[in-house]
Amino acid sequence: MGNSCSYLRQSGEAPANTPSNTKSTPNTIGECSNSMSVEQQIERSKVHWSTLAEQSSSGLGEEVQLQRHPTWRSFFNRFCMADEEEGEAKKSNKQEFMELQRHPTWGSFFQTFGYEIENGRHIRQGELVVGKKFAEGGQAELFHAKVTWWYPEDNEMYEKEGVEFVVKVFKKGTFLRDLKSQLPHGLLQFHVEHMEDLESPMPKVTPRYFCKVHRGILLKNGQFAFLMQKEDFDLRSLIERTMESKSDGDYGPFSKDDGEIMMYFIALGVEWLHNRDIIHRDLKASNVLVKEYTSTWPKWLCFVADYECSIGVVGTGYFRAPEILQACKEKTISQKPEVFSRAADIYAYGMTCYEVLTGKLPFEDHPLHDQTSSMIDQVINDDLRPEIPEHVEGWARNLLNSCWQRDLRARQSVGEVLDLLSTNSTSVKRLEEGLKEHFGEDFRYASKHQL
Repeated sequence: MGNSCSYLRQSGEAPANTPSNTKSTPNTIGECSNSMSVEQQIERSKVHWSTLAEQSSSGLGEEVQLQRHPTWRSFFNRFCMADEEEGEAKKSNKQEFMELQRHPTWGSFFQTFGYEIENGRHIRQGELVVGKKFAEGGQAELFHAKVTWWYPEDNEMYEKEGVEFVVKVFKKGTFLRDLKSQLPHGLLQFHVEHMEDLESPMPKVTPRYFCKVHRGILLKNGQFAFLMQKEDFDLRSLIERTMESKSDGDYGPFSKDDGEIMMYFIALGVEWLHNRDIIHRDLKASNVLVKEYTSTWPKWLCFVADYECSIGVVGTGYFRAPEILQACKEKTISQKPEVFSRAADIYAYGMTCYEVLTGKLPFEDHPLHDQTSSMIDQVINDDLRPEIPEHVEGWARNLLNSCWQRDLRARQSVGEVLDLLSTNSTSVKRLEEGLKEHFGEDFRYASKHQL
């Protein structure tokens, strides 16, 4: 990250006692099985795709109305508008990207690879080769990436640390002018603070509880993308893989200790976001990335992901809090931005912990699962929540129920969640001791954004 070698050099980006040698696991985010094709994986992942806020249809131009005509739209999109829109987006994105580069505070977050924009503020960071696509969502596609940085010592550092990269590329025709409003300022501010820290004489050793977003980049074809650090797979894929190998389906996918450690790491990631005024808006196991290790403890490290362009996302299915479901039902979601709150993230955190503890998606085995309207009404009005299995301990059961309260004020803060985990889990207590030894007493707040 950054314009210089000193900024790229990272100090302490993983918790204490993190091993240096990682297991040879599927190296694609979201890969469940080597026998499953990429197309099959993408099709299977659609059940986890986020819901995007619908834009108002008022004031639509004639071309847009033709695009939406039920009979003609596919013909019109394919033959009449695609090239024109892509060309317009490419031209517009270049201008928007140059403006972002010129920002006096966080302009260095926005970089190019392999070429330079004429009259742009920053030189290219090196060379980027975009590899095969391995995952897809509603807005963007994920590709493997090979980065050759401008400074040889940076390449040596990343190779030594075993860091690899992916690019999250927004689909063709996506306008950066629209995405720009979805970029959380907390992420950009962190970029500035991290750069200042690493360029200081005594850089701090700080932990990382979140997916590392290195840059916002503009590809030569005009598509905007994020350059991100690659982990081994996402948590939902790990859950499904683990459940398939279990003979007893009455228990969750992980051991008691492993599950509690995962819940703790996810909560640390949420706390990092909330301390930076970032509301995730779509927390779920498929938006948590995992690094797996062979012979050291803990076996898995979890990093909260997919927060880098969160504004405009309205969540996924029953991970959404009742107040969000209500606004969606009333079609007033765009008029009620306040429903996307820290408390709504906590509700989704409870559902994510439910995945970890049970291996199931919320309500997947409920008799009314396919009757969406009826289910939503019961969640909103009758406090319907997933049934918690008997094998889940009492304190963890109380944690989930607290996260799922209808009253936002009754839901615990993420700090209270972390305290509850450290009080009741011996494995979390052991982890905290290691974190304190490596990062100091403020390991939870080492990267806190001071407002």
